[in-house]
Amino acid sequence: MSTHAAQFPSTVAISVERHVLPGRHRPVAVVSLDSTPSGGLILWSSAALRQLGDTLRDIDQAAVEAIVVIGNERSFGAGANLDEIAHGQESGDPRAYIAAGHEVFGLLAEARVPTFSVITGQALGGGLELALHTGYRIGNAKGGPLGLPECRLGFFPGWGGVHLLPHLVGPEAAIDAITFDSMRGRHLRPVQAAEIGLLDAVLEEGPQSEGWAAAWQAAVVEVLDALGGEQPRRPGESRQTPESLARWRAAVGAAREKADRLWHGAAPAPLAALDLIEAAATESRVENGAQAVSSFQDLVTGDIARTSLRTFRSVDSRARKAPDRPAVAGRRIEKVAVVGAGLMARQLAALFARSLRVPVVLTDIDRQRLDEGVQWVADRFASQAERGALEPSAARQLAALVTGATGDGDLADVDFLIEATPEDLEIKKAVLSHWAGVVGEGTVLATNTSSLSVTEMSRVIAHPGRFLGFHVFNPVDATPLLEIITTSATDDIALATAFDLASSMRRTAVRVADAPGFVVNRILLRMFDPILQALDAGMDPREADHALDSLGLPMTPLQLLDFVGPAVLSHVGQRMHAAYPDRFHVSPWMTAVADAGLTHVLPRRGDESETYLEGRAESLRLAVREAGGEDGEERSRSVSATEGVPELKRRVEDALAQEIGLMLDDGVIAQPEDVDVCMVLGANWPLYLGGITPYLDRVGASERVLGRRFGA
Repeated sequence: MSTHAAQFPSTVAISVERHVLPGRHRPVAVVSLDSTPSGGLILWSSAALRQLGDTLRDIDQAAVEAIVVIGNERSFGAGANLDEIAHGQESGDPRAYIAAGHEVFGLLAEARVPTFSVITGQALGGGLELALHTGYRIGNAKGGPLGLPECRLGFFPGWGGVHLLPHLVGPEAAIDAITFDSMRGRHLRPVQAAEIGLLDAVLEEGPQSEGWAAAWQAAVVEVLDALGGEQPRRPGESRQTPESLARWRAAVGAAREKADRLWHGAAPAPLAALDLIEAAATESRVENGAQAVSSFQDLVTGDIARTSLRTFRSVDSRARKAPDRPAVAGRRIEKVAVVGAGLMARQLAALFARSLRVPVVLTDIDRQRLDEGVQWVADRFASQAERGALEPSAARQLAALVTGATGDGDLADVDFLIEATPEDLEIKKAVLSHWAGVVGEGTVLATNTSSLSVTEMSRVIAHPGRFLGFHVFNPVDATPLLEIITTSATDDIALATAFDLASSMRRTAVRVADAPGFVVNRILLRMFDPILQALDAGMDPREADHALDSLGLPMTPLQLLDFVGPAVLSHVGQRMHAAYPDRFHVSPWMTAVADAGLTHVLPRRGDESETYLEGRAESLRLAVREAGGEDGEERSRSVSATEGVPELKRRVEDALAQEIGLMLDDGVIAQPEDVDVCMVLGANWPLYLGGITPYLDRVGASERVLGRRFGA
């Protein structure tokens, strides 16, 4: 065995059986894929590809009427081995690995008999590309997801997806799946895949049902009967006319324009994919594959792809096992209490009920709000059932788990209590002090504060070792990060319990020391600071708002401001100013916007506005500038000069580098990789930028400000 093969051994088990399907007379070769150990994800390393290649070459196609590839119950294929891609990045030459995928999967595309993929579970990346090399794809309603996530990781589908998918489903749908859906982290469910033509059939039976084998065999037989011995469909072949070629090129052109609007050149991977998709219109599968191998080599060994993959692996590794979880048993959670009945408390109650399947008690001083909160949770589960996300019976069972407290005694036996009251330190201290005396001494207590001092709260709690911060982000259903904030008193049992809870809630938890703003909010507020200073000084709002466009962020600063809400941003900003007055400034304009009760500063869709800002927000900006006098005019001239936008971007980058450096030096967070995880999962920092600390290294901000790089 070669050194390389020993380093990345096959974890795929492959077997071949011959079966004569019902109503047919000749056997089919059924190639069954599984993982080692069985039932896991199917990953294609070089060794696994050689194994599959040997298996396919050993099939006597003259003796069978079809080849059927089928996965295990969980996975049809999870793609390439990312460790091997990372190895290729370090060695500088991943071409042999990528070329091997084209060669082996190509054996299916070139087969002389019909080929089928029976997609059992997920089919992502190289797993879906394997399926695209077969002539027919059969899914099941409970399977999936299906998708090509590579662009989000800094490269593109390297095993033929850029050629095969547009020929199968058309350029428009293929471009969406390969580029835009990938960059958003979206995948297809089986029914959606069938609607665009990716799947030929979607079976109601799943791999765990008794009728599964009969169902997929019947689907294969239906195709074979229809073929009647005719030449099978060849993947990657479609007849082009002048009209279809024009449509193909128009789709690519429109996608390039959209990519420029969204990412402003910050993401090279989707552009490389679009080049290959455009060429696929007239190139054969083999010709396009040769180009893909070369292009993949150039892209994947670049700095953006290196850091993107490194950050993704950090995120994935922490999601699987938190390195900062203490090696002790956490408290068993059989009942949860949520103090408060506002929107956040309601969302938390629903999340705990659905994740843990244990009783959840809501309590609030306002009985009407409490009743409304319990009803809101029930309505939420009912709505999910209407959308098909829950079975109706499950929705009713979950709703029954969430009740409103009728007295303190209803909370006496809870194992975990979290307060989700308004962001006011004195309110939270009063709430926690009261309930700490009601629940048992072993009950783990938590606050969901987004920025207040957890240490200050701990001082009013009997037995403060059981107390910590448990910061679940908004929107609760969509944000996978959870910041666990510890004080000097927090004990290992409470911390282990919090990590176990986060895992049950399918959240990635990061341990953070108690400091104003914790990690994500502190970094975001520091990013806002130079932007708001520029607006206060009189910089054109459009220029200021688009100063960071070249980063390709999912929102401009002012779009993010509207998403968070001016009142929240102003409130947290003033709190950060009180803690760090030399680095966080109070914006007169933002204060005025919040005091005026404005809910947004940009015009809403359909609003008529002659200015970039919403009318009232613009009036307040002009008033603030006028009140700034000569000093404001001088600052305006400095930021509105020709180099104003590049200089503002540089100031934002330097501010971020400084703040992250201070957080690391002060022990707020353990290492740069943890900062990257927090920003990717908690602030939607794009993976295609390679994590925030590698980005700041790449643009020189860390060395300018700190005199050192965050990474090696």
